[in-house]
Amino acid sequence: MPLPAFRSAVLGLAGAALVAFLPAREFTVAAFNVENLCDLDGRAVFEEYSPAHYGAPQLLTKVTNLAAVVQRIGDGHGPDLLLLNEIEIDQTPSAQPADCRALLQRHRGRTVADLLAHVTPEIADLPAEFFLLKALEERGLTGYTLVAGGDRPSAAGSEHPNAQKSAVLTRFPVLDTRMHPTADARQIIEVKVAVDGAPLYLFCNHWKSGASDPATEPLRIANARVLRARIDELLAADPHADIILGGDFNSQYNQRQRYHATMQETALNDVLGSQGN
Repeated sequence: MPLPAFRSAVLGLAGAALVAFLPAREFTVAAFNVENLCDLDGRAVFEEYSPAHYGAPQLLTKVTNLAAVVQRIGDGHGPDLLLLNEIEIDQTPSAQPADCRALLQRHRGRTVADLLAHVTPEIADLPAEFFLLKALEERGLTGYTLVAGGDRPSAAGSEHPNAQKSAVLTRFPVLDTRMHPTADARQIIEVKVAVDGAPLYLFCNHWKSGASDPATEPLRIANARVLRARIDELLAADPHADIILGGDFNSQYNQRQRYHATMQETALNDVLGSQGN
């Protein structure tokens, strides 16, 4: 059965960027998997990000390099919409969610290098995304609103602890946000923004890993069906809705063609309707 058509763009690779068009408005969108951007609280799911291997020098290098890459997008101004994957879920979360805008204001006048030169308990408690925003700000990349995934650490002793979340940075006004849980993967972040008054729906994804593994494709199919169901709801309300799907789909753009011998159905090509071109 043919899937309904919708005006959309799909960004699937870390660092991929595109220019999206609405009437009388040009803007830039990028998807960037930042590969385990972790904080300094001393607790990490992955051994290589424990204090024995990862500290202030590594975090400084990481956010400095990430900010340099982001600045190269959009003629030096950075993208208007940035979809981020693999930001660490704080393994020692504070009682209240971090307000990065307030934290930036509190530490205005200090550079990331200054903050990381002497790591106090307060600095160690800051979320990983704060350091990236601070590094972007130092390069003049400002005006962003952060929408972060709501994943929390798993219960003690969990076989598959939650390690990462996704986030969206937008320079457009945020009209609404929703979080869509998925099977054995990160939440899909839905952000509705206003572009010159026109609504645009943005979905930030990070599906189950293992693109070439037929055993994990059913999980990606389940992830895609969560997204597909929401897209169909939007299209039922407005057949001409503007939608961007982005992030790390952990799929090849031509997943069905590439693995046709082992995968009878694929998440990206069959469920979402991407044609693989």
